[in-house]
Amino acid sequence: MLTLTLRSTIFFLLLLTTAVLSQNPLVNEYAVKFENPSTVSIVGEDGLIMRTTNNGVNWVEQTTNITNVLHGTSIKDGISLAAGENGVILRSVDFGGTWDIILPGTLNNFNDIDLFGSSAVVCGDSGTIYFSIDGGVNWSTTSYTSTKKLNDVEFISSSVGFIAGELAEVLKTTDGGMTWEPLNTSFTNRNFNAIEVIDENNICVVGDGGTIFLSNDGGNTWYGPNGLMYESDIKDVVFFDINTGVVTGTNGLILRTEDGGYSWQPAVTAPGSENYDFQSVSFYDANIGISVGNEGREIYTVDGGQSWSDQAPNLLAGFTGSKHSLVDLKQNYPNPFNPSTVINYELPFSANVSVKVYDIAGKEVASLFNGFQTEGNHTVQFNASNLSSGVYFYRLNVVNGSTSITKVNKMILTK
Repeated sequence: MLTLTLRSTIFFLLLLTTAVLSQNPLVNEYAVKFENPSTVSIVGEDGLIMRTTNNGVNWVEQTTNITNVLHGTSIKDGISLAAGENGVILRSVDFGGTWDIILPGTLNNFNDIDLFGSSAVVCGDSGTIYFSIDGGVNWSTTSYTSTKKLNDVEFISSSVGFIAGELAEVLKTTDGGMTWEPLNTSFTNRNFNAIEVIDENNICVVGDGGTIFLSNDGGNTWYGPNGLMYESDIKDVVFFDINTGVVTGTNGLILRTEDGGYSWQPAVTAPGSENYDFQSVSFYDANIGISVGNEGREIYTVDGGQSWSDQAPNLLAGFTGSKHSLVDLKQNYPNPFNPSTVINYELPFSANVSVKVYDIAGKEVASLFNGFQTEGNHTVQFNASNLSSGVYFYRLNVVNGSTSITKVNKMILTK
């Protein structure tokens, strides 16, 4: 329950912000979320909330009656939430037609918000965490104590969620956000800007100075990519499955992985993208995505983040992206395995092919095939009787004339 003094102070700050800031058509955009294949919402500076129903061809700015910076948004089952500066939360149940201003009771900035069913959590500066059990109508503080800036929150069920923040803070809840426990990240003090939880075991955190760490055991142990060297801050991360993901960051940085984060390749971006900081990225499926950043910059992909354009695609609902014939490396089966597993792949043309296995340190441990193969489906078997339990990567290299294609997947040996 807010005191009269605190409530008056918050409203004064809201009104003051409205009075002193003018609307800027090129305001910074901080978060983007898909509602369906063609409907997307963006939040940002000056209380900005924009919505498109045609994949970004046209955007409609919604009336929020505030100009506080909004840092995070979440849209689930007809409920839209946004959170930002000075502890403000906005809530809509009519697709942004009207927004209710909710003041949980803090002046600390909120940096992200997430909604799953009726459970919602918002996190912010100075360790601020509030939770809701009624879809964001009423909010309560948690018992967790921290002074760190908390930047990102993600739930994988109505009870299980994670938060990432500065100085390597990673928290987990199993009761809808009422209580939180820190995960072991004592190996680093990097600032984490975002977290992606593929499932309760597979987690990725990204942060300042090109930081990327991954875990496949629920955050008990962590590993980093092989040879990744970027100075840009990584601001957001999305994974489609345990192998394929995309990160975005400052100075136009966009990277893509197909091997569970072990290696990352730069995406093809529009000219001039290096002049922008991409703060957030969202995908509807493994193909259709949007990234947003400073000065009202939006870029679009229809091939899973391999290439990006500043021209909005006029996609129809249900479009599933590029349908070009590609080299297809399947997930091994079974996985996890002990001691043998089968790897299948499809070639769209005849080529020289090699299939090799590497350990998590990048050392080659097996060569499964090296030779010429014709177009079609192929299978190799891998026997790991002489190897210890752990994460391994299998790499398919296909060469036809000047065309060279490499695909990598992750597998887990459990003995």
